[in-house]
Amino acid sequence: MSVIHIICTSYHKPQIEKMLDVAKKTIKKEGKNLGDIYWLPGVLEIPYAIRKIHSTKHQDNDFQHHGFVVLGIIEKGKTKHGKVIGQAVIKDLIKYQTGGGRPVGIGIIGPGATPEQIEERLEMHAKNAVLAVSHLMKHIREWK
Repeated sequence: MSVIHIICTSYHKPQIEKMLDVAKKTIKKEGKNLGDIYWLPGVLEIPYAIRKIHSTKHQDNDFQHHGFVVLGIIEKGKTKHGKVIGQAVIKDLIKYQTGGGRPVGIGIIGPGATPEQIEERLEMHAKNAVLAVSHLMKHIREWK
């Protein structure tokens, strides 16, 4: 049973809820099962949370068939703070995946996104994050 868990950030919650709706529908269309939905304060908390969820769920014998979708927004600010957070989080999520973790579909808009850019990217980022993790969850023979 292929299960996709979704990690959402509470900052920009109305927009994230739109992304969550799209992600749920896409998971269903992909023939995967929706797992747990987790809410975190912001994007910076995602790497810690994904490891904590992983270590807790790893006791489940079927965990090798699990993946994650992360949904968040890093908007344009007056400083480079968002850029630093975005780079650190993406780097860590890649490290998690390639270091024996589970596949992760990254639906993070930004860093540096303006309100207009956020709105126009909500559906696309959520859908593409699910499609990416769904593909990675397939057996490698199916990638050919």
